Amino acid sequence: MHVDSSRRAVYLWLGIVFHLGIAAMPFFRTASEVQSAPVSTPEWPQQFEGRPLIPLTLTAEERGFHRGFPGQVARFTDGSREIVMRWIHRPSRRLHPAADCLKAVGYQVTPKPIRMDAERRHWGCVSAQRQGKRLHVCERIYDAHGNSWSDVSSWYWAAILGKTSGPWWASTLAEASG
Repeated sequence: MHVDSSRRAVYLWLGIVFHLGIAAMPFFRTASEVQSAPVSTPEWPQQFEGRPLIPLTLTAEERGFHRGFPGQVARFTDGSREIVMRWIHRPSRRLHPAADCLKAVGYQVTPKPIRMDAERRHWGCVSAQRQGKRLHVCERIYDAHGNSWSDVSSWYWAAILGKTSGPWWASTLAEASG
């Protein structure tokens, strides 16, 4: 059977469209497919890295910022660091990198190398400075299956593409630096 060049072009075009459609399917999941776990209030840990946690009240600004967040947010101190914990029950762009939040409130932010803690977990880190105040801030996101991410974008795409299931925890550590 002889196929003329115009028909060949149509078949080629249809093949390309079909394959692009297949490749795009993960991005068109329904809300029920993305919902990863029943929504329930988490039990906040009593300690972090072996140190007892003391709950802190979220400021009015923080409560406003987290309005509509798909999960829960709490702030703690261990006596030397401030620790923000977020429990996320579905993938969302409402989980922002700490660097973005710091910039939004006027800090100059400089990326730092990924830090590996004593348990060999990777943390994404930045230094932040505003009005003479300097902070060293690190964050990580993790699930109950041993997966973790040192940046929000990697976590988001893993969650959207179904490579992880929630709920997830995001921990952000901030400490004064010299």
